[in-house]
Amino acid sequence: MPRNFLQNMKKYILSAIAITTLLFSACKKDNDNKPGDNVTGNYQPLTTGSTWSYRNEGIALGEGEAEVDTTVNTMTATTKVFNGKTFRELKSVSGTETTNSYFGIDNHFYYNHTVVDAANAELELPYLNDEKAVNDSWTVPVVIEEAPESQIKGTIVEKGISKTILGKTYNNIIHTKLELQSKDEGQYVTVFTFDFYVAKNIGVVGVYTSYDGAQLSKSELISHNIK
Repeated sequence: MPRNFLQNMKKYILSAIAITTLLFSACKKDNDNKPGDNVTGNYQPLTTGSTWSYRNEGIALGEGEAEVDTTVNTMTATTKVFNGKTFRELKSVSGTETTNSYFGIDNHFYYNHTVVDAANAELELPYLNDEKAVNDSWTVPVVIEEAPESQIKGTIVEKGISKTILGKTYNNIIHTKLELQSKDEGQYVTVFTFDFYVAKNIGVVGVYTSYDGAQLSKSELISHNIK
């Protein structure tokens, strides 16, 4: 990949890394596409006070030392509307740092909406479509200030699988692959790849991020408490 192309991707890279630390959520679909309490979605429950704890391990670009931390996510009762879709607020606490992101669903697509201050960008990421078949895919444009023309390509890799994470086995999982791509000399080039594992009635149990073919980070579910 050309060096000047990568140099122009700084904000894009910061945005992609931010997504992997925030995209652990709960969403549901109802007749009005509005979230509510005391209900269970197809693949991610949405109830106020539900919590998910994750072990995060990542390697900064250009560095070899892995950093490990834990994030505790709590679903709140707060809702916001972005681009005509209703989203639910997820509060994430890692050490002394607290961040918020938002999740919604529309026409079987599960979305994360995140404000990335480091990239001066708002990103809306469709990370799952529970209706699509294996090998089906979708693409959506991504606009990031000073970044090349970009898009997200999602693909259903596996459905109905089991996966063991940190000694626990989860069933009824959908495995999706998201590729963050930017144009280089007129062709879309994959910069980052995200592999998501989403378990029915639990939510995201694992996210694995790769950059240029090498694993950059992973976040894996430690425990969850669905209200």
